[in-house]
Amino acid sequence: MSGREDRDRRPPIRGQAVTSQAPEAGKRRGRRASYADFVRDIERLCRRDPGSRAALRAGLRRDLDHPRARPMHRLLTTRLPEQCDDRTAQAHYTVASLIAAQPRHAFALDREDDEDTAAEQDERVPQQSGGSAEGTAPPEVAVPKGGSSDVGRPDSTPYGTSFGAALGQAVTAKGASMRLSAAESRVNLLTRQSVRGIHLHLPAAVNQVRDTGTPIDWGQLLADLVDWPHRSGRISRRWLQDFYRITARVDQG
Repeated sequence: MSGREDRDRRPPIRGQAVTSQAPEAGKRRGRRASYADFVRDIERLCRRDPGSRAALRAGLRRDLDHPRARPMHRLLTTRLPEQCDDRTAQAHYTVASLIAAQPRHAFALDREDDEDTAAEQDERVPQQSGGSAEGTAPPEVAVPKGGSSDVGRPDSTPYGTSFGAALGQAVTAKGASMRLSAAESRVNLLTRQSVRGIHLHLPAAVNQVRDTGTPIDWGQLLADLVDWPHRSGRISRRWLQDFYRITARVDQG
């Protein structure tokens, strides 16, 4: 056997696979930061400008070319990823509308906060979410109880709290909880949807979850909507698994 053939048959050096995945991991981190920035920007816009909030809310369940979506173009065009396709843009428009459709008190600042304090907090968050200063370890990612965290997996989406987990948490919420049968119907309906269907059916489901006081991870929802056209099966499985993992305690009780 020649020396060249011998080299070709050698097993890969330990660590080569990790190195080859580094560029893709960097892209995921970049998308993660952009989703977080977008959500914070929309929340800040809704908090400070009621007119913009109304314009975004009016685009709920509308596609990009609908007349009621026209005012959204002025607000969102410069906030979209560069050269994004229509489906990626639609995901951002839908999440912006869902955020804007929250009750007014969801955007109220605490009594001790003012606009300057909020701005300072917004400026600190990108460094915390996108990485850490040199020589400082990045913060650990918090995983909600019962939810799934895909951080660190090769095909991960960035935030970890799926909408399926939110529906499950709405069932187990104290006080005005969601009925298990209603939540199960919702998660099964959503996970069967096409790209167009998921955008149409999400608002009603979001309202039901929000009525229980359960928080929604808008960044994860945006990531899932962006990926829905080509990963809907995988995303649906994660939503269902998160939902049933959380609601299993209800069945057992």
